[in-house]
Amino acid sequence: MSWKVNMVLLYGKIRKPIDIKNVADLHALRKKSDKAARVGSLLFDKKIPVSKITDTHADGVPVRIYDNTGEKNQRVIIYYHGGGFVLYGIYSHDYVCRRLCAMNNCMVVSVDYRLAPEHTFPAAHEDAFTAIKWVRNNISSYGGNPDNLVVAGDSAGGNLSACMAVRCKRENIPLKAQVLVYPWIDGKLNNPSIERNGTGYLLEREVMFWFQNQYTPRKEDHCVPEISPCYEKDLSGLAPAFILTAEYDPLLDDGWKYYNQLNEAGNVVHYKEYPGMFHSFFSLPGVHEVAMSAYHDIHGFLQQID
Repeated sequence: MSWKVNMVLLYGKIRKPIDIKNVADLHALRKKSDKAARVGSLLFDKKIPVSKITDTHADGVPVRIYDNTGEKNQRVIIYYHGGGFVLYGIYSHDYVCRRLCAMNNCMVVSVDYRLAPEHTFPAAHEDAFTAIKWVRNNISSYGGNPDNLVVAGDSAGGNLSACMAVRCKRENIPLKAQVLVYPWIDGKLNNPSIERNGTGYLLEREVMFWFQNQYTPRKEDHCVPEISPCYEKDLSGLAPAFILTAEYDPLLDDGWKYYNQLNEAGNVVHYKEYPGMFHSFFSLPGVHEVAMSAYHDIHGFLQQID
């Protein structure tokens, strides 16, 4: 049995796939998911020390600011967590943001956007943009450079990052880069990788549709460009992008197809598929050296960005 299968089985025993037929208590589901995320971090990651952490609000949206240097004019990564627009938050992705902060010698602003089904589309996307506008207006007082912003996120957070990159272009807000970790891009949810990797690799096909229906209960919203950026008519002129995917992820094709779209539109875009990896590997860099290499690759990408 390969190390990849062993890791999926081990973590799967801790983080059992969501049984959507028995989701009667959303609070209990979130509590269980948060606990699993903490256990996963303890098993497959380590807590990176960061000099200063500040919890505040970005015009009503809770955010956590990570600062490891105390210097002025630092680059700022605005990070959006994954969780299907239903689960997780600042605490579940604390280790991720600490590592990004320390490894890239920059500030990280983690955004605790509203979750579904209490808050449906476009709530999370509006919170994501509110955070960007707040950072632009306020981050200099914390030591960040408002003209050196990067959006980044995993899964649903990758969707938010991609959508924010498009919206920032439209509203003339400069971004230095976008980092999309196994992003959810296409609301049709019919790419071959969803069928190929839709069972046995933590993120289940059935759960993906359940997540979608929590955040976009109206089917007519599933493929609007504001949430499915692959349907934007003009994808030119976007911030340089780095798209990361996993070999055994149902969202593999989403990232690959979006890479090709951005490339064909004339953008600077880099792509890497991580062999043997599965959805959530970015939150579990201790699983294997391949998982940890994603952080080094992001560091290398951002070093190339002026």
